[in-house]
Amino acid sequence: MATNSWTRIDITCGAETADILAVEFAEVFGVSVEFISGGIRIYLDSAHFAEQEERLRQIVRSTSARSQEARIELALSLIADEDWSQTWKAHFKPLQVGRRFLVSPTWEAVPADPDRLVIRIDPGRAFGTGHHETTRLCLEWLEDCLELDFNAVRDSDRLPASKSGTSGAAEGLSYNPCRRSHRLLDVGTGSGILAIGAALLGFRKVVGIDYDPEAIEVAEENIVLNGLSGKIKVFRAIPEEVKGSFDVVISNIHSMPLIRMSETIASKLSDDGRLGLSGILVEQADEVCAEYEKRGLRLTGTKTAGEWVLLAFTK
Repeated sequence: MATNSWTRIDITCGAETADILAVEFAEVFGVSVEFISGGIRIYLDSAHFAEQEERLRQIVRSTSARSQEARIELALSLIADEDWSQTWKAHFKPLQVGRRFLVSPTWEAVPADPDRLVIRIDPGRAFGTGHHETTRLCLEWLEDCLELDFNAVRDSDRLPASKSGTSGAAEGLSYNPCRRSHRLLDVGTGSGILAIGAALLGFRKVVGIDYDPEAIEVAEENIVLNGLSGKIKVFRAIPEEVKGSFDVVISNIHSMPLIRMSETIASKLSDDGRLGLSGILVEQADEVCAEYEKRGLRLTGTKTAGEWVLLAFTK
């Protein structure tokens, strides 16, 4: 049987353009997108590439014109099937994120570790494998939310001073670290990785929304893969269509949609609720921050990774 070949397409571009192209390529070609140093990489079956090359170049030209980036380079390489399968998987190894998460593709064996929460995510048709800086920032922020609530519960449940004059929690006292942050909304859920992470941390009600029906399909597959079907609900919607309020809202999308939806996203926070926003380049942070402060939110912290930033707010 003849060996198939694959075309590797490397796009050298800035971080914002890479993010935009990643979404476009995933939607148009149904492929996983690898973020590499200085840009992105995808693989297409060579026969498919021959049919789609002009469409691909058109997407690059159109994105370049919108972003006004001075230089976007496209490089092509032909790779044999057996080489591609190993090369592709070599870039997706188990990845430790934050203090507790381990993000792993399904083909990797992960040893049992009680101190690690394993998220199984295969590279696929929707954004979010844990390898991008913004995804890691969001998962780390969710951990911080959990720690803040644990400390709040610990302090509120602390027993009065004992007869000896010391104080402390009763031996064996059980805490519910998500007593305050038990409702979470993930706006633009993509692969569902943040919703999955939240459920593993202990959030009791997790809702993920996305306007892309394929993203919802991928998120549902990943939720089943992680055995969390009963703990996470995902559906195609925009924030205006979501009923109720949430203790925590997180969104990892581009800055312009975040600005456009600021009023609605802010309205989904419960009293004292927390909001985490990423997908924001460092130079865009002030503009996004100003928009959410106009909605009555207070910036409580920022965290950067490379060219990207996460903004944390409270209501």
